[in-house]
Amino acid sequence: MRKIRLLLALLLVSSILIGQTKEFSKDYFLQKSKKQKTTAWILLGGGTAMAVGGFAKFDSSWDSGSASSTDIAGIIGTVGFLTGLASIPYFISACKNKKTAMSITFDYIPIYFSSDNLAATQSYPTMSLKIKL
Repeated sequence: MRKIRLLLALLLVSSILIGQTKEFSKDYFLQKSKKQKTTAWILLGGGTAMAVGGFAKFDSSWDSGSASSTDIAGIIGTVGFLTGLASIPYFISACKNKKTAMSITFDYIPIYFSSDNLAATQSYPTMSLKIKL
């Protein structure tokens, strides 16, 4: 009875694996990396511009003694600095996705089996991952 359950489980799992699509292809990871890098550059550029502008206004309004513009300029400068820092995880994720895209390959490998004196092949999807040491 155990062997039948194990065989049934293996058949169910293998039928699911054959029916899957190639959603995570090399192009998928390269496109994802490109989008993340674009987002990171936008965050870094916008954050730097906000920080420089906010802190420059903060410095000039500090001398004049205007409390409300000093507060707003300080907040803008701080938000710009934090936005620039928020770009770091996007750069890191873009690098990881690019490395994944360069190391992953999808292929169909034929598996040979025999039945009733006939040799037959069926191609199964495979995924290989290169690990550089």
